[in-house]
Amino acid sequence: MTGTTWQRNLAVGFVSELLAMTAFTFVDPLIPLYIQKVGDLSIQQAAFWAGIAASGLGIAMFFISPVWGILADRYGRKPMVLRAMFGGAVVLTLMAFAPNVWVIVILRWFQGLLTGSVAAITALASSIAPRDRVSFAMGITMLAVFSGGSLGPIIGGFVADHYGYQTTFYLSGGFLLVGGMIVLFMLKEDFQRPIQSKINPFRGMVNLSMSKQMLPLLAIMCLVSVGQSMVNPIISLRVKEINALGKAATTSGLIFSLTGVMAAISSLIGGRLGQRISLPKIMAFCIFVIGLLYLPMMWAGTIGLFAVFIILTGLLRGGQATSTNSLVGQSVTKEEQGIAYGLGQSASSLGGGMGPLIGGALAGALGLSPIFAISAGIFIISGFLTMRLLFGSSTTQPGITSEA
Repeated sequence: MTGTTWQRNLAVGFVSELLAMTAFTFVDPLIPLYIQKVGDLSIQQAAFWAGIAASGLGIAMFFISPVWGILADRYGRKPMVLRAMFGGAVVLTLMAFAPNVWVIVILRWFQGLLTGSVAAITALASSIAPRDRVSFAMGITMLAVFSGGSLGPIIGGFVADHYGYQTTFYLSGGFLLVGGMIVLFMLKEDFQRPIQSKINPFRGMVNLSMSKQMLPLLAIMCLVSVGQSMVNPIISLRVKEINALGKAATTSGLIFSLTGVMAAISSLIGGRLGQRISLPKIMAFCIFVIGLLYLPMMWAGTIGLFAVFIILTGLLRGGQATSTNSLVGQSVTKEEQGIAYGLGQSASSLGGGMGPLIGGALAGALGLSPIFAISAGIFIISGFLTMRLLFGSSTTQPGITSEA
């Protein structure tokens, strides 16, 4: 693939993923509030059901992501991006018509089965970029992810407070439809189907997941996702708990948006630094400091103080995501990158399924504040594990050009 072609495809992928993440984050921070409204629930009850809904999405994605990865390596990465975009458009539009909490939970399960745009677009970006530009491509891709994550919540929060929750779902479905059409007509993938291997693809998937390059990385990705997903479903509820009379949707949207801005900036910086500094060092530093920033959130008694610590985590999340996805891409050959990113998505989704269940159950029993301290501990442990397990790996040095 020529230099101009891969850069053009990267730009198309950037625009489509920007639209997709804007669409998903229109509604994701609002799901707990939507559940509370539809079910007429208390904050604690809404936290529990938000955990159930989020865990359903994560568990479904855990089981299906490796399958999508295998199909990506066999039939191309572009079809997987289209599946995520168009599937998400259908599910999120249907969410506007949910008559009760159970329907919301079921639709979140279907969202987990059909979407996964981040894994799809990162696999595409990694496969089209030259080996020594993978970190750069991941930085650009994560810029789209976090930029969309900064635009979506504030727009979605404003729309929800002024025009109703249903309108946010209509808009999110429309954005995903447009993103899918852009990929369909503008992204040109030069995919060459590999020679059919005699090894069963699922056996190959298991072998790859148990390899010394991937297993420690997958374990850390899962643990980090547990810590992150424990708190994500309760942030908007915590905002409402601190200031019951304020506009919780708009305030939560603003917090998530500013966090996304910080993450977008750090993803670009992480992509640049990844070409000069060992990726595990970047990853470990970001994870460890995120843990330290979560600790004070349990004592924050004002919206301003709570928001400051949440937003500061964004400065580390972009670097953490960029370094992690770069490590996944550099740990395997190009022919295996679809399944590698599928496994990465599966590991993160497993954590994303367990975290909300744990966080929701504990929030119902202990309240919202202690969840932030527990999450902080998980991140700090994950940072130490990254230093212990990934430092010194031959596949994690900056500027790697090997194909193994």
